[in-house]
Amino acid sequence: LDTNMAEDKLSDLHPCQEEEHLGMKQSSSMQKKRRRSGTEDKDMKLNLTQTAGTTEGSNLEQMKQKNTLTTMLEETDGKLVQEGSDCAVLKKQKTAEVSFLQPTTSNDTIHAGYQTSYSSKELQNKSYFSAYADIGIHEDMLADSVRTNAYRLAILRCWEQIRGKVVADVGAGTGILSFFCVQAGAKKVYAIEASDLAEETRKVVKANGMEGRIEVVHGRAEEVELPEKVDVIVSEWMGYSLLYESMLPSVIHIRDKWLEKGGLMLPSEATIHLAPISDVEVEDRLQFWEDIGTKYQVDMSALKPYAHRCITRKVNVKPLQMEDILATPAKVMTFDLTRVSVEDLSCVQGEFSFSCYGWSQLQGFATWFDVSFPSPKPVLLSTSPYSEDTHWMQSVMYVDEPVQVTQDTTVSGVIKITPNSRNNRFLDVTLKYKVDNREEVERIYPMDDCV
Repeated sequence: LDTNMAEDKLSDLHPCQEEEHLGMKQSSSMQKKRRRSGTEDKDMKLNLTQTAGTTEGSNLEQMKQKNTLTTMLEETDGKLVQEGSDCAVLKKQKTAEVSFLQPTTSNDTIHAGYQTSYSSKELQNKSYFSAYADIGIHEDMLADSVRTNAYRLAILRCWEQIRGKVVADVGAGTGILSFFCVQAGAKKVYAIEASDLAEETRKVVKANGMEGRIEVVHGRAEEVELPEKVDVIVSEWMGYSLLYESMLPSVIHIRDKWLEKGGLMLPSEATIHLAPISDVEVEDRLQFWEDIGTKYQVDMSALKPYAHRCITRKVNVKPLQMEDILATPAKVMTFDLTRVSVEDLSCVQGEFSFSCYGWSQLQGFATWFDVSFPSPKPVLLSTSPYSEDTHWMQSVMYVDEPVQVTQDTTVSGVIKITPNSRNNRFLDVTLKYKVDNREEVERIYPMDDCV
């Protein structure tokens, strides 16, 4: 792989892909999260015993630095294929992928009016952490009461394992999870925060009189040095489709370097679900280009093919209704967070087979995730369309053309998620599927932030 091939591929990109592909454009979902949260009046009321050593406390929140993944595309004989389509092969190509990110000459590449270097990972990280210094993101996350209450309940139910122990809160943000851990009796909490919000979080700690219990550590998880090992790691690292924004490797680094043997991970397991869906949004959006002509007496219908390509080319993050689901969802990937490695995340995949409920139009596929906490009475945080809305919503991949399905129509295939070779906080999702005995279809959906 070399930069000549990379330059050739840039000319093939959709116009709105180019800056994201080079890592120059900051993801708008990191600038301002689109939220669908539980209402504030649904905050749970917990009666805690003195034995738990907890107190009702502040209402502040942990910053989100989520996970991403994606892989590089190559066009061969007019068909998009994925370089190293097998996950095992991709993992072995790790060294080659890293070298692909580095320029082969001292010259930077001029593209789209910008001067950029192919080795831009550090700039991407700075842009990412800068976005998480904005208070708006944290307002949105705290407003998601489903998310925040699930963490609070899980932490407080684990009070026997947390009381008197040392905790690392990875990606602490405003510090809300650190405070929950103190409420559960933690002796010491190291609130690790890479963004400049860390300085503001120190003020929150001081305002709550917790300087002796919570220490804000300003720095990246991969670079910080703690004065001691920790007994517990808590982190809200999940992104869209679980892995978007690529924060899980940071949690793994802290686990491998700082967690005592047999220590507690909160959460401890994560699962990605997939289901076929019916969703008329594409048709409605395409109809707009017909209807607008009537309003302004200008025929815009020639834009419909282009609009269709823009709408269906990538993963769309949006809320679905349970009525949109066409078959029993499948668990396609499960991660044991006490054991998963960074290498494991370089390519993850799972098979699926669905039997449709009845007559409908198959218009795409959707993913969502659950995370579970190993408290005495386990807590499950779900982003399913069958559960209460969260800010994560669901991730939708539209098919090129709707397919008519009936009762017991079989839809089977493989889904694969890999890190983007240019910006590892983005994902590429490869979907290979077959409806009954029809021809197999393979599509690659980038999960960048081209909006």
